[in-house]
This record gives sequence, C-alpha cells and structure tokens, in this order.
Amino acid sequence: MRSRFVLFATVAFLNPAFCEEAPVSFVKDIKPILQERCVHCHNRKTLKDKVSFETAKLAFVKNEAGQSYLVPAKPDESLMVIALESPDMHEMAMPMVGPKPTKEDVAFIRRWIAEGADWPKGKEGRIKPTFYPKE
Repeated sequence: MRSRFVLFATVAFLNPAFCEEAPVSFVKDIKPILQERCVHCHNRKTLKDKVSFETAKLAFVKNEAGQSYLVPAKPDESLMVIALESPDMHEMAMPMVGPKPTKEDVAFIRRWIAEGADWPKGKEGRIKPTFYPKE
C-alpha cells in the first residue's frame, strides 16, 4: 500500500499539470506593484507627454521612437521591463525616484508580459494615483 502511495506521489509530482504555477493575475499581482511603484509618476497629470499606467489603453502605447512600453508575450522587447532591469543611474532606469520594485515584483511583471499582459478593462483595470509628486 505504501509503495502505491509513493508511486502515485512521484508521478503526481513529476506531472507538469501538478507543477505549473497559476497565471499571473493583473488585479492580484500586477496592479498593486504599478499602484505602489509606478502610477504616481506615470499618469496623465504628472507626465503629460509620457506613458501612463492608469489604464490599458494608456499603457499599451509606443514612445516617440516607436518602441512599446508593453509588448504582450515579449518581455525583452517591453520598455517597462528594460527600464526596471536597467542598472541604477542608467538613463533608462526606473523608477527615477522612490524605491525600486523588488526582484520578485519585476519577475512577476516579466512573467505577466510573457503570458500575454492581460489587462482588464473597467474598474479592475483602472489604477488611480494615491498621490502626485511635487516638482
């Protein structure tokens, strides 16, 4: 009986269906990071001519050079990931002020983008800045 349990446990553990991580949730995993670390600067009021992370429509845009901030399924081409992974003091490093997202936060963002960067519409997908930095 014990050997059957060990066999079942081993097969279950080695089966990818049992080992897969749940997809990254925008609402649960990504929205809090953007709320805490990004949207206080990246909003329509603070940086009028730059990307805003207040909604998907505002975030999925290209910069003046034609590069996208978020490229679904391509984190290495997404300016957000490039900026977050740039070394401190690099011209692209983000955030420019305040604490950087943790390595775990950046890994969640990278994985979320790799999974397609699903950003819900409506209230769940809106992020309001909790404060605006002073100039």
